[in-house]
Amino acid sequence: MRLSKKQALTLVTLCLIAFYLTAYTVAVHSLAARYVYEEADGKTWWRTTPSGSLFPWPMEPGMLQALSRMSDSDLLIYRYLIKSYVLLGLVVALWAGVGLFALKRTGG
Repeated sequence: MRLSKKQALTLVTLCLIAFYLTAYTVAVHSLAARYVYEEADGKTWWRTTPSGSLFPWPMEPGMLQALSRMSDSDLLIYRYLIKSYVLLGLVVALWAGVGLFALKRTGG
């Protein structure tokens, strides 16, 4: 079964979003594992200074060995999306949705 132009465009758009979110997830988890320091009392820091960034694309912090404060947006992303693996779950769900959409539209 052939896809209409609208369905093909939707599938391509979904694939591009899924690829971007997958690449972002891999990059942000890698960066967080290497550069984020979390104290026992819950305070979270960058291990080096100047600060890095988790949004819009992960950026490594500087090379100076000193703790630097995380921005509120980075802290939100780290605590609620990375540490809890919600971002990873979103990627898996998105790919499952893309696969189901493709199967349903192609008659598979």
